[in-house]
Amino acid sequence: MQTPTKKPLGVIDVLASGFELILQNPWILFLPVLVDLFVWLGPQISIKPLAQNWLALLNTDAVLPPNPSAEMQENWDMFRAMLQGAGDTFNFFGVIATGIPSLLWLNTPSVPARQVIAEIPNGTTLVAMLAPLALVGVALTAFYLELIGRAVRKETGWQSFLPRVVRAFATITLYGIALLIGMFGVMLPLSLVATVLLGINQGIASSIVLLGTVAMIWATLYLAFALPSIIVSGANALQAIVNSARIFRFDFPAAMGLIVLTYLIHWGFGIIWQFLFDTPWGVLFDVIANAFLGSGMTAAVMIFYADRMALFDELRARMIAKVKG
Repeated sequence: MQTPTKKPLGVIDVLASGFELILQNPWILFLPVLVDLFVWLGPQISIKPLAQNWLALLNTDAVLPPNPSAEMQENWDMFRAMLQGAGDTFNFFGVIATGIPSLLWLNTPSVPARQVIAEIPNGTTLVAMLAPLALVGVALTAFYLELIGRAVRKETGWQSFLPRVVRAFATITLYGIALLIGMFGVMLPLSLVATVLLGINQGIASSIVLLGTVAMIWATLYLAFALPSIIVSGANALQAIVNSARIFRFDFPAAMGLIVLTYLIHWGFGIIWQFLFDTPWGVLFDVIANAFLGSGMTAAVMIFYADRMALFDELRARMIAKVKG
């Protein structure tokens, strides 16, 4: 492949550019901060009754095979503890924050006291409430990402902003549906096979689950630039998937480095935020700092996509011209 005329941005340069973009456009932080404040201080919808019902159904003796391995028992106990914790802290309104840098969508602080206005007692109520809240979340995500995308595209006017938000909302919705179908299409058969084999051979069952997990991880990596493609390039759902895989393969070391580095930054600062969760002022600081951190890295991923997509298009155009010439 020919050498591009423009030198690609390095991973550190991309991250620096992302944070610089947020500093130049600080209003981008308003939405993630406001959503976190709503999830924290606003009305709470508790899933505690539902979690307790599930815990009662997940009886260890009834679900696990006789004489489970120590690793399987440990994983099962960890899952039950996570479910118990979700029942105690999760505000179901947090569903609206899943597409933006939210610190509190999974873990609502206990200060001030929780103001529970409703509870979810069963799966039917869960599904009935999930759909509208998820659509609200997609709308907020489209609005938020377009604010960043507008800056990445270096647009000065606002005439096309709302039409692009509407288009992004529709495309992200279709993309999410496609992901759910693909995920269930892969994981459901593997889970059924693993369940059947669990009582016969735990090793084979664990290997099947591991295979499915590895496949999902690789799919997640290849789709890391799908949302940037929707926002920056205005791609449809299918084009976004193709563009994301193309960029990931085009510059695998840099793409992988960016993904790993952003994950480590999220993980590391996630530990730091926990030290300030004991006071309202500490939580407020965490919310603002996390909004800046997450928005900067979201912008960095978009900048990386735009930079590599421009280089890819340049090289492809030069190769086509060479063939025709």
